[in-house]
Amino acid sequence: MSRNETVLITGGAGYIGSWVAQRLLGHGYRVVVFDTLLFGSKPLLSFLGHPGYTFIKGDVRNPSEVDAAMKGVDYVAHLAAIVGEAACDSDPDRATSTNLDGLGVVVRAAKNNDVRRLVFFSTCSSYGVQDTSLLADEDTPVNPVSLYADTKITGEKLLWDEAAHHDIACTIFRPSTVHGPSPRMRFDLIVNHLVKDAFFKQRLSIFGPEAWRPLMWVGDAGQAIELALQADETVIRNQVFNLGGIDGNGRKREIGEIIKQKYIPALELEIHPSDADVRSYRVDFSKISTKLGFRLSKSLDAAIGDLFDLFKYKLVADPEDAVYRNA
Repeated sequence: MSRNETVLITGGAGYIGSWVAQRLLGHGYRVVVFDTLLFGSKPLLSFLGHPGYTFIKGDVRNPSEVDAAMKGVDYVAHLAAIVGEAACDSDPDRATSTNLDGLGVVVRAAKNNDVRRLVFFSTCSSYGVQDTSLLADEDTPVNPVSLYADTKITGEKLLWDEAAHHDIACTIFRPSTVHGPSPRMRFDLIVNHLVKDAFFKQRLSIFGPEAWRPLMWVGDAGQAIELALQADETVIRNQVFNLGGIDGNGRKREIGEIIKQKYIPALELEIHPSDADVRSYRVDFSKISTKLGFRLSKSLDAAIGDLFDLFKYKLVADPEDAVYRNA
């Protein structure tokens, strides 16, 4: 199957990006991965030799590198970023320059190279602290409580300002917190972190158990991008979509309960009422469901099982290694 269309994935060697590359290559797209390889090249090894795959090492903050990578590209999935609160707080200057300056470079290069569509990954964490009796939809005022979320919301505004001056169909996704194994593994994400602790320590501490999070299997990011590339342009042009499933919101304590009930019955589960992380928000995913037909393809329970297999079969050398902490 060949679509004869080329997608540039910035950050394509990352936790989400490597899944997106796999999805698009498998569905007949030509894929160009553009990445600094900050966390190594192993996520890309399985693509070597694929006739539709090209790799370019580069930094999204470098205009000449980005412009060269954009030649002959139909679509751009812009995922490259310093991701997460800890990583951004550890190097605020790099986070700001990558997440904002880099976005500007990518958008201008897309304009100069007649790219047809651009998908930008923002974050649902920009909702921050909300009234959890309500679902936050795309029109709900954002309330970022971290530098990471702030750079993403500022990036959204930057994209709209740039989009007003060119003919690229731009789409913004605000993804749920992702989880599950990936070729570029991370254990700083809530589900992955809790499963790791439960497996190796046989006990689990959950802080702020009643806080809400939207959760999504990491592999479904590729599904969302493909839907955005295939949809009628009027549906996705200059639109924001919360990215997740209708049943994708859950309390933090529910993660621990699944682990204990289905995987480690003897797990020592410690519940602490408060947490330094004050975020709590429930998200409305009806727009992406209705407009794009997006559905979660893997449950939280199933993804937790995948993570247990990751440890059971020793598919990661040392989960405590700093390379898995995204910082």
